[in-house]
Amino acid sequence: MATLTGAQGVATGVRHAAIYCNDDLLESAFIRAGKVTGDLVHPLPYCPEFFRSEFASKVADMKNSVKNRSNATSSCAGQFLGNHISEYLEQGGKWCHVDIAFPAEDGERATGYGVALLLQMLKEWHF
Repeated sequence: MATLTGAQGVATGVRHAAIYCNDDLLESAFIRAGKVTGDLVHPLPYCPEFFRSEFASKVADMKNSVKNRSNATSSCAGQFLGNHISEYLEQGGKWCHVDIAFPAEDGERATGYGVALLLQMLKEWHF
């Protein structure tokens, strides 16, 4: 969970966090947990094969910004994190990134968004 991108607000607005998830059951569990708690989430396209190349670099392992700003940048930001756990994912690990950039604040105040969501996930999902 991170306040990762302004693109999250463009993709899902100020009340829904964006989730980037590699497992349909885990994604559904987050959606249910959001509805139960009011910490709403909406899934983003999970297509690592479309987003990995956005971080290609000639001088480093990868760069931390996308080449194409019109290529689902919130999904790309999630994939940037996913690139760092590729071994875990290749072994079949289940993973969900929750981008809370916009619902985490209201003006200059924090909203507490995500606390109830994670607590509900801990109750529901058997890690």
